[in-house]
Amino acid sequence: MLLSGKTAIVTGAKGGIGLAIAERFAKEGATVVMADALDASDEAAGIGASYVRADVSEESDVAALVARTLAEHGGVDILVNNAGIEFAKTVLDTSVEEWDRLMSVNLRGVFLCTKHGVPAMTARGGGVIVNVASQLGVVGDAGVAAYCASKGGVIQLTKATAVDHAEAGIRVNALCPGPVSTRLMEDVFRASPDPEAMRAGLEARTLLGRLGSPGEVAAAALFLASDMSSNMTGANLVLDGGWTSR
Repeated sequence: MLLSGKTAIVTGAKGGIGLAIAERFAKEGATVVMADALDASDEAAGIGASYVRADVSEESDVAALVARTLAEHGGVDILVNNAGIEFAKTVLDTSVEEWDRLMSVNLRGVFLCTKHGVPAMTARGGGVIVNVASQLGVVGDAGVAAYCASKGGVIQLTKATAVDHAEAGIRVNALCPGPVSTRLMEDVFRASPDPEAMRAGLEARTLLGRLGSPGEVAAAALFLASDMSSNMTGANLVLDGGWTSR
């Protein structure tokens, strides 16, 4: 198994992409610590993982998450910074409070988890960080200004962190999924005036003509977290069905 003997923290792990990553890592032999701002549920027990309620925008929560992982499992080998939120507004429509909240989760959360995770990895002799960004950190789109800005920041933070901590044996890469068929995405479709038109519009933006799946993103995360990508750091793996190709 590709992650046998490794301990992995996955944030935003209660559902969607985060849960798929946690499940795939567990199948590959990792000891998985799932973290989310929501209450624990049966997902963690179902894959033999532990669960920590943590808001990644709060440093005390992040510090407690890493400390508990160290106490219970002896170290941290892999960190997947997946937690994120999104809303659809232009800069003019976005309040300062909305901007700050999104940035606190999407960008500050990556910073805080990295800040507390790197010392634990350094003590282990190295590790791997996978930052889940988005194709909208590579290109812009209408009505998602704050989200685009946050994910662009994640990509640049990935590169800078890779430079700073390569000598400690820590690899840091970004993963940029395009639109993915998750329960949250399905809720967005159902809440729209024309769900099928919204779905078709997103599918048409990709070259492959479809949404991605959480399992596909989990497979890419496994590649970045394992020795299969041992010569990669500071990179940005785009998994968007061709969205950014035109």
